[in-house]
Amino acid sequence: MRIDRSALLALGMALSAFVSTGCPGTLEHKERFLVDAGNGGSDTDGGDAAHAGTDGDAGPDLGACGDVVTRIFVESCRGTGCHSANGGQQDLDLVSPGVAARVVGVPGIGCVSILADPANPEASLLYQKLSPTPPCGAPMPLGRAPLSDEDAACVLAWIAAQ
Repeated sequence: MRIDRSALLALGMALSAFVSTGCPGTLEHKERFLVDAGNGGSDTDGGDAAHAGTDGDAGPDLGACGDVVTRIFVESCRGTGCHSANGGQQDLDLVSPGVAARVVGVPGIGCVSILADPANPEASLLYQKLSPTPPCGAPMPLGRAPLSDEDAACVLAWIAAQ
């Protein structure tokens, strides 16, 4: 079977043009499609989630961040002796289902701050611990490379959306 290179090139260019154009429409109420593995997919605020970044502020839209619990918390916080289900540091489990219920409005242990405060996400301990100079203790994730600015902004957006 002989393959015509010019036909393959034309097909590749057409496919590339199709893929790069994206979807011309928009999705209303995209928060309905977001799943937080940390709360079993339940909507903790009755279906009217706020998204940081959608009102012109500098933060990203939470939809662009993906599943923050699975992608960031589980990957960055589950190490041995860190924040897993079995004996997590500061008695904080950030990897088992139900993360939001364990952190929203809950005071930190050893640090005087709320773990996740949707009314003031920048003051949330979970977010502050991602900075190079947190208000108490060591920066997180301990012993690993710091989160990218984009991932830290996604954690902030996740807190604001709770």
